[in-house]
Amino acid sequence: MLIKLLSDTDKKFLVKVAKLLALSDKPLLWDGKTADELTSGTDLTALSIQEGEQERELIADMEGATPEHRNLFGIVTFSDEICDRLVEVLKTFPITKVEKPESRVQAATTVLKELLKDKKFELPTAPKVILFELLLVALRDGHISSIEWALLKEYQRHFQLEDFIFDDLLERAETLNKEVSKTISIILE
Repeated sequence: MLIKLLSDTDKKFLVKVAKLLALSDKPLLWDGKTADELTSGTDLTALSIQEGEQERELIADMEGATPEHRNLFGIVTFSDEICDRLVEVLKTFPITKVEKPESRVQAATTVLKELLKDKKFELPTAPKVILFELLLVALRDGHISSIEWALLKEYQRHFQLEDFIFDDLLERAETLNKEVSKTISIILE
């Protein structure tokens, strides 16, 4: 929504952090199977994250993806360094702990800190614009998960954004999200 206020470099940064946020709480798959479907023949080293269509579309919109950015089936995929790095960090956890929220938070925070390292913005408003956009990404399904919340708070801490700014932007994002949902409901009636 406010992405136009960002420089091209800051837009790319936003997309990377948004991808991380969108993937951080998604179900894990081992060899294409959920934890409940694991068998003794499952390749436990083939860890991946189950991407959702909603997240793909959201990131595609943020990237301004054109048909050239899609695969043969017209689907924008997260197969990039963010997803690969998150899976790599998740693989360092014991299999019994990898799906626990605290492990997911720790893995996603590790990747976020790598993205935030030495990040400087051209404009002082950029961290706030990015935070607002990230809040909208987190609210895409109507609520912010504990994993997403931890990442948003880490972002806030890193850029030293005051609590009242975070709270105000959260309130605006929630209001906008509700209004968009109402509008879509009216249109689909």
